[in-house]
Amino acid sequence: MLKTLLPGRLLKRTATRFLLSTVLTLLAVTYAGAQRFTPVMFGKLPQDYQLYPRNAASEARVPIAGIVEAPDWKYVSVQVLRNGQPHQYRRAGIQYGGNAKGTFSTEAVIKAERANYDFKVFLCNDADSTLLVTRTRVVSGDVYILSGQSNSTGFFGEGDTSMFCRTFGKITDNLNTGNYNAADTLWALSNMRSYDNGVGTMGLEIQKQLMEKSGIPNCLINAGYHWSSAYSHSIRTEINPTDFTNGYGRMLYRARKAGVAGAVKAYIFRQGESEAYGEGGNWEGHFDVLYKNLKTDFPSLQKLYVFQIDIIYHASLIGVLIRDYQRRLPAIYPDITSIATVGTTGFDGLHYNREGNKQSGTELSRLMLRDLYASADTANIDSPNLKKAFYNSAEKKSMTLVFDEGQELKYPDPYKHPNGPLLDLKDFFYLDHQTGAIASGKAEGNRIILDLKTAQNAATLNYLPPFVEKESPYHPFTGPYITNARGMRAFTFFDVPIATALPATVLTAHSGEKGSIRLAWQPVSGAKGYILERKTGDAASYTPVARVNESTMQWLDEPGESAVPILYRLIAVNDAAESSPAFAEIAPTLVLGTEKDQEILFEIFPNPVLRGEEVTINFARQQAGNISLVGLNGQFLMNRKISGSASAGLTVPKQASGMHLIRFESNGRFFTKKLWIR
Repeated sequence: MLKTLLPGRLLKRTATRFLLSTVLTLLAVTYAGAQRFTPVMFGKLPQDYQLYPRNAASEARVPIAGIVEAPDWKYVSVQVLRNGQPHQYRRAGIQYGGNAKGTFSTEAVIKAERANYDFKVFLCNDADSTLLVTRTRVVSGDVYILSGQSNSTGFFGEGDTSMFCRTFGKITDNLNTGNYNAADTLWALSNMRSYDNGVGTMGLEIQKQLMEKSGIPNCLINAGYHWSSAYSHSIRTEINPTDFTNGYGRMLYRARKAGVAGAVKAYIFRQGESEAYGEGGNWEGHFDVLYKNLKTDFPSLQKLYVFQIDIIYHASLIGVLIRDYQRRLPAIYPDITSIATVGTTGFDGLHYNREGNKQSGTELSRLMLRDLYASADTANIDSPNLKKAFYNSAEKKSMTLVFDEGQELKYPDPYKHPNGPLLDLKDFFYLDHQTGAIASGKAEGNRIILDLKTAQNAATLNYLPPFVEKESPYHPFTGPYITNARGMRAFTFFDVPIATALPATVLTAHSGEKGSIRLAWQPVSGAKGYILERKTGDAASYTPVARVNESTMQWLDEPGESAVPILYRLIAVNDAAESSPAFAEIAPTLVLGTEKDQEILFEIFPNPVLRGEEVTINFARQQAGNISLVGLNGQFLMNRKISGSASAGLTVPKQASGMHLIRFESNGRFFTKKLWIR
């Protein structure tokens, strides 16, 4: 049984044993990557607060191994506690060699969960056991790196922390720009000491959101440093990748020393302001070098997340060019997801307040939860990204902006800036770099429709100003913006080409058996595909039915019987433009009644019917009873008695329109069917 020697028993041991037991808790020397607790030199031993990366089974193996530099010991035992309660017991025999030194090795398995594991390591022989070392609050989980310049760090001033959010190493002097001290290799809670163990406000919010929603602890290393450029982040010393004199080397050293470089799942990059205000260049080229370096040194990297920088004050087009490139990064690097920062709360023209940094962390964490943890919360969590812009007709008096599929866009009302001006979004669209051409705008699903004051021949479109100088009445720029249903702001864009609409087509629809509907259309020159959508009754929006290639000219839809009309919409598309929609309507097909007697069920033709025209009711056999036209409010508009007839006609009143009912009464039974009057 494991035990710690009591003072009374120590008197009965040899002087060597006495010295051993008193020194064990006082002497711990770490050198050359090993830790000494005399007479044991540990080669592998967990640290307090350490996070071990989880494996595919959502577990981690925690190794404990070393050399015993004294004879007569038999084995090393390890007691593992989970949240303070006994959980596992491990025992490793000591294998002595010819030099009176013995080796041992064992490992414990811990789960990736919100639980702290403690390890008590004992040195044992047949007579007694001695507690060598206790390590506490060890966890298993996931690893991320955050980097960039000052907006990635929050100036390392966040005091909040969380038990299952960990970090490793130390922030160096002068906002992490100083050389690294190789001895700074301790694990800690994130922001345990707000500067030394800093991950920043945004970093901690990312960690907390991921941990709380996934149940998995995590480690985040914030490698950001102030006044940095993309060039400085791309510097990797080939002969010494962990070079302490550059930011990349300091980051890589911390990850390797923590034992997590092979397990980093995501890299988060928030940088570009330096180049935007003239301190650096070639952001695109230097980012590509950084990307390739990351792929070399972090082999398990699954995703990169890049923030599009905000609209800053420096009067230069460099900022808007960087912003547009950051918007387009996912099309260049498939494993990158970008996120907009424009519209983040607490913006002062360059940085953000604490709430703004927390907002950025929350918004990014939703993307990470979707990508890395299969979260079901996916609707409208991305920043809306423009896909194409085109004039709606040859007249060029309106245009359509198409964003990502699934976006539910919102066009804002005029916005009163805190400095006083009332700002209208229409004034922040630029046709060929000139404002003033837009009369109004509105949102329809994932589209923004812009009406123009006059016909235009502009070839390019920009959205939001390239910069806002400090002297401007609306500095800093805090609105208005295009947003979506979750409040995510659209990316700014620059010099997007404006195409011309594709020709329109004609859509036809015919009802079939069991509620099936056959749709057909004419081909459109220049189309690469067609989008077919439907809505039923008075629904506010269309839902997708199919997206087909340019060779498909028909579709069989099976929505089932419907008690309300079904309206179809077809749009021809290519990469640059779309056609105006073609529409087709199907009248209700569902019979509403209190009986299902097939001999009494009837058909209505035509349906829909025009006002003032005759509608014919056909029965399966001759019937006797009353036929009525009834409004949905229950008002009887007309009646006709039939006797021994299989059909009857009614002339629809000219004032009637919309949904009505044809009601047939026979022998105390009632049958109804909907009639659509146009």
